[in-house]
Amino acid sequence: MSNGYCKTEIVNPVDAKREKLLHAARRDARGYVAALVTAVDARDPSATAHSEMVATYAETIGRRMGLGESMIQSLRSAGLLHDVGKLAVPEAILTKPGPLTAEEFETIKRHPRTALDILGHLRFLTAEKPMILHHHEWYDGSGYPAGLAADRIPIGARILAVADALDTMFSRRTYKETFTLDRVRAELRAGAARQFDPAVIDTTLHWLDEAQDGVPAPAQSQKPSIRFRGRQAMRRLPVGQPPDRLA
Repeated sequence: MSNGYCKTEIVNPVDAKREKLLHAARRDARGYVAALVTAVDARDPSATAHSEMVATYAETIGRRMGLGESMIQSLRSAGLLHDVGKLAVPEAILTKPGPLTAEEFETIKRHPRTALDILGHLRFLTAEKPMILHHHEWYDGSGYPAGLAADRIPIGARILAVADALDTMFSRRTYKETFTLDRVRAELRAGAARQFDPAVIDTTLHWLDEAQDGVPAPAQSQKPSIRFRGRQAMRRLPVGQPPDRLA
C-alpha cells in the first residue's frame, strides 16, 4: 500500500469455529451416506454396485441433456441414494427369484417414502429428496408413490427412472438374465411416453447408439465411478421385466 502499511485481515474466531464445525458435519454426512449405499447394495448380491451405476448413468444422461453442474451433482447423489428405502424391505422379497405377489409388490412400493423417512433430517439433500421420492413415477401417471405425470415429475426423477432401468437391464439378477443391447433399445422405445420421459429416452438412445461394442462410455465424474469396460465391469442391459422388477 502507498502509505507503507499492510492491511491485516481479522478472523472472527466464532466464524472460524463455525466453519470448522460445518466441515466436520459435511465429512460425517458423507460417511453416513457412503455407509447407507454400502448397506443397500449388500442386501442383494446380484445388485452389487447398482447404486454407483445408477448414479453414473444419471450423471451421463444429465450432462447430455445440458443440465447445470449443480443439478448434475444432485442427480449423482440421488442416484447413489435412490434405493435406500429398500433397507426396510425384507431380503426374501429383494432376492426372490420369481415374480412378486401383489402383496410383495405393495411392500416394494413403499421404499421411496421410506427413503425420505431415513434421509429426512439431512438438510443438505434438499434437491435430491424429490428425485428419490418420485423416481418410480411413470410418465403417463400410472407410477408410484404419488401418481404424478409428465412435467409434474421432477426432471431429476425422470432421469433416475431411466438410469435405474438401464442398470437393471444391463445386469443379471436372481429373477432374470441380461438383455442384449438391441432388446434394451427396443424396450426403451416401447416405454417412451408411457413409463419414461420421451426426451430422456431420446438422449439415452443417442448415447447408446454412440457406444462401441455395446459399452456406453460414462461421463467424467468428479467422484470415483465404476469404469464400463467389458462385461465384467458393465453387466450388460436387460429390459421388458414387469415394472416391479425394473428397479
